[in-house]
Amino acid sequence: MKINKLGAFIGVEIKDLDVTNIQDKKVINEISELLSEFSVVIIRNQNISDDEHIRFSEFFGELELTKVGTDGSGSKLIILRNFDEDGNIVPPSDRQRLNNLANQEWHSDSSFKKIPSKMSLLSAKMIPSKGGNTEFLSMRAVYNSLPDDLKLIIEDKVCWHDYSHGRSKIDPNLVTPQERKALPPVKQKLVLKSNKHGKSLYLGAHCSKVDGMNEKDSAELLNNILQYTNDQKLVYSHVWEPHDLIMWDNRAVLHRATPIKGKVEKRLMVRTTVAGETSTINESF
Repeated sequence: MKINKLGAFIGVEIKDLDVTNIQDKKVINEISELLSEFSVVIIRNQNISDDEHIRFSEFFGELELTKVGTDGSGSKLIILRNFDEDGNIVPPSDRQRLNNLANQEWHSDSSFKKIPSKMSLLSAKMIPSKGGNTEFLSMRAVYNSLPDDLKLIIEDKVCWHDYSHGRSKIDPNLVTPQERKALPPVKQKLVLKSNKHGKSLYLGAHCSKVDGMNEKDSAELLNNILQYTNDQKLVYSHVWEPHDLIMWDNRAVLHRATPIKGKVEKRLMVRTTVAGETSTINESF
């Protein structure tokens, strides 16, 4: 197993590893340590089946079941694609394309759940020839870049995370009544402190407001924080290669898709999501 560092703050690449044939638990522990420190781990050349993807993911914990209203609902897989069952590219107004558009906003998977996810694992099945990168933003590095007075203000703040908040900005009808009922707003800590490598911010498109503040003051505080997310030095942009498998720590990075360039080509990704063990509100730090 060969390891290469990628971004300035986040991202490592692993080569010469077959995730379908891991015999030694030390390998899983090493990957977990890399993820804890570098937040994003790319494992190259993993032409794996869905079942193999699931088995590898379960080394890291129990998997979430895909929420209602998403391709793969009720299973351990999320299917991310821009074409229908007949292989035709869906139109821009299609719900799949609108959800893909929403995924181009910085977000953390499942932050809208009472117990948010621990990590995600995304496998490239079909990739476009141009564009379609996935970007990752180190929220640990963003936190470290904040002025001390702002750190003091936000240290114990709690935010509301709401699945419909970001999605409704794309289209008011994108979130279905069933999704709204299944996914009511939840509270999450704004500053996470459980990782031994440092504190991180827990924000993103699902974060709607700061608890206990009026709308104006909440928006002002969040916008003040978000201005520090614009530094490209804190971002790792992944150019996909066939059969890449990417893991990331949802409590240490935000991520977003980027548009396909030129002619829209088919894109198919499959994701698993490792469930968290406790609400951020219950962190004992």
